[in-house]
Amino acid sequence: MKSISETNSVVMKLIASKSRIAPIKTISIPRLELSACLLLSQLVEKIIDALKMKIDDVILHTDSTIALAWINTPPNQLKTFVGNRVSKIQDLTESCKWRHISSHLNPADIISRGTDPQELAKLTLWWHSPQMLQDDSLEIPVQNIDVSCDKLYLSELKNLTNCSLISNIDSSFLDNLLNVSNNFCKLIRIVAFIFRFFNNLRSTSRCLGPLTLKELQLAKLTLVKLVQLTCFRVEIKSLEKGEIVTKGQVSCLNPFLDENNILRVGGRLNNADLSFDKKFPILLPKNNKFTLLVMQYFHLKYLHVGAQTLLYLVRQEFWPLSGRNTARKIIHDCVICAKNKPRIVMQIMGNLPTNRVNPSYPFYHVGIDFCGPFYIKYKGQRKGIYQKCYVAVFICFATKAIHLETVTDLTADAMIATLKRFFSRRGASSSICSDNAINFKGANSDLKRFQSMFSRPPEPLANYLTNEQVTWTFIPPRSPNFGGLWEAGVKSFKHHLKRTVGNSRLTIEQFLTIVIQIEGILNSRPLTPLSSDPDNFEILTPGHFLIGRPINSIPDPDYSDRQDNLLSQWQRLSKMVQIIWKKWKLDCLNNLQARHKWQFEKQNVSKNSMVLLKEDNLRPCNWKMGRIHDLIYGSDGKVRVVIVKTPQGVTKRSISKICLLSCE
Repeated sequence: MKSISETNSVVMKLIASKSRIAPIKTISIPRLELSACLLLSQLVEKIIDALKMKIDDVILHTDSTIALAWINTPPNQLKTFVGNRVSKIQDLTESCKWRHISSHLNPADIISRGTDPQELAKLTLWWHSPQMLQDDSLEIPVQNIDVSCDKLYLSELKNLTNCSLISNIDSSFLDNLLNVSNNFCKLIRIVAFIFRFFNNLRSTSRCLGPLTLKELQLAKLTLVKLVQLTCFRVEIKSLEKGEIVTKGQVSCLNPFLDENNILRVGGRLNNADLSFDKKFPILLPKNNKFTLLVMQYFHLKYLHVGAQTLLYLVRQEFWPLSGRNTARKIIHDCVICAKNKPRIVMQIMGNLPTNRVNPSYPFYHVGIDFCGPFYIKYKGQRKGIYQKCYVAVFICFATKAIHLETVTDLTADAMIATLKRFFSRRGASSSICSDNAINFKGANSDLKRFQSMFSRPPEPLANYLTNEQVTWTFIPPRSPNFGGLWEAGVKSFKHHLKRTVGNSRLTIEQFLTIVIQIEGILNSRPLTPLSSDPDNFEILTPGHFLIGRPINSIPDPDYSDRQDNLLSQWQRLSKMVQIIWKKWKLDCLNNLQARHKWQFEKQNVSKNSMVLLKEDNLRPCNWKMGRIHDLIYGSDGKVRVVIVKTPQGVTKRSISKICLLSCE
């Protein structure tokens, strides 16, 4: 410490010293000297805190020019070892001055070289500093030593290259930047923070707090410029040379470069009282991710507007090439818009099953469905609780004959009882098809259990059961289009019941009577088109396959007492052939019905596609989302049933009950 009295007498004495042994690991001399400078900085900080007195000036000296040059270098330009220590030195000695001193005048050099204790007591340099510091001048003449080309100094500098985001463009850099986020606003903020970071490194006054409008605008224009220099490089070079763009889709837009070298659409609205962006919107390339981000931002900002309005709003500031197609793509790929306007998957009509196109006994292959509930009252009852009942509709696949059974409840036991009554009156069926209602599943389980009970009967009985056993199949869940035959039967039954009964409450006898009457009417309905020939009154009905004539027709007179030639076998055979021919004609007409939406093949849905599960009682925005787990192909190679995986599990659905989400 150097102190000057009022009589200008100078006293300099040693206050404290500190030394450390060099580490065993080999370190270069300049790095050791830099570590010594750090040790000096830490010692000075402790001494100043301990003295608790006013000190006018603090001057630190080192005999290493390289270490002194590092201390005067920004830490971010130095490698890790040197940069960390320089950063600490600069923080500790922010109000101090660093000077260079020769090695023979440096008191610290005495300890580093080693000195005998007896000689150390006599060394004035150690106890009172160099003589020149004891003069009135506090400063040692600075030696102009340039170390900018020194290899040891340069070896600790980072390989910094001067690069410009605008002049040197790498397409991979822009792609990586656009892949950071799918949010346009977030991307602009990221670029704005990058610019703020660069500016804070270059300037002494740091900019803190939220981003300003100027910073966000600069970031947006920079991103636009990067995209344009990547996609419109040829056009920009031509305009910079003063040439006119004559090729490409841009040529018809009269493009020009503004003061920021941003490509804009020209026009004749220069004198219009509009903003500069509206008169000359910024040109954006087509099929570019930045363009999609911009249009997605406007689509969400203005609450999912349509394609036409979206394009109008975007053109207030930007002019995307092929903007109309891009706007449609944004609407088409928006998940929320797709969920609120779902597109049902369709497929060409499939072939009819074998049991519907091949002749068979009536009710040999049947479909079954339930309708109701209907309310019946007890006889003589005027008020009180009404009893529920249901109607089971059995329909023959081959003849379309209908059998109606009244059921008191929807349980497995009631279902089995209904089947027993049906089989007793119409004969056992070979196969039954239905939807997968709970009561049907229960009945199917009971039937399987009954079959397992008689799995080992005597051989005659076993053969009989094998010939008479029933095969039960289910259509996919919530797919009524797969059961159109029995759904049509239910509709026809309700048509007559509602118009006949209305709101009346019937007893069980009255209800059974009206149900059986409707069964007779439905079995008398024509299956073939009516002939325009006034002499032809024959028509094919389901009753012909049950009793040989319509159920409600007037019985023919008895011709048993007439001669055989009046009703010969050839006439009966001809009539039967005519009936069979009409039946096959009906099947052909059914296969060739003119339904425009079923005349063209559709592409099969693909595996792993994201879909919505259509629910009849929910709004589209509340439909569950799932992914197609597996495909079920029909005999013609078309997919009409898929297995969908949802968070709740795996389910089977018809394609008419799913909606594709094209936002993949």
